[in-house]
Amino acid sequence: MNNFNFIAPFYDRLARLVFGSSIEDATNFYLGEIKENSDVLFLGGGTGRVLLAMPVCKSITYLEKSGRMILRAKTKKVDARIEFVEDDFLKFHSQRSYDIVICPFFLDCFNDEHLANAIGQINTLVKKDGKLLVTDFQSTNGNWLIRFMHLFFRAFASLESKKLKNIHHFILQNRFETEKEEFFHKNMIFSRVYRNL
Repeated sequence: MNNFNFIAPFYDRLARLVFGSSIEDATNFYLGEIKENSDVLFLGGGTGRVLLAMPVCKSITYLEKSGRMILRAKTKKVDARIEFVEDDFLKFHSQRSYDIVICPFFLDCFNDEHLANAIGQINTLVKKDGKLLVTDFQSTNGNWLIRFMHLFFRAFASLESKKLKNIHHFILQNRFETEKEEFFHKNMIFSRVYRNL
């Protein structure tokens, strides 16, 4: 489930074709929250295009389930020490804690049970008062484009989620509070900064 190897070669072009620059704009919007001494964990960073907009930071752990996505991400040049990890986040174990965890279009992949598990695990990886940056899709009334995209990824990436969840609600249930938020592409995409309480 949730295997993006097949669409890795054309993922960025597809995203730009359907959403213009909105996905990239939303993903990059709050990267300014990252400070030079930050240890950063990326979850599901895909092709690594977001790395091109990263400010200087101490270290990046780049966790991605798709080996083909990681190969593309490794071609991006970043002013930080990067550890690329090919793994399923739900099976990922680390003794480290991070100043910032970034989830670009990652949490919408999971069913209810795995979404709750993933956010609970993120909570254990973020330092107290650390930040969680989430950019993702959200359902809007009568929005056929979001439904079409969801069906597309279910067909071509074995997406386990059958419909978009209220990701914000799940996050608030796991001892995070909202600090900042912005919306893109007619409110179909959100970007939020959460603080770990």
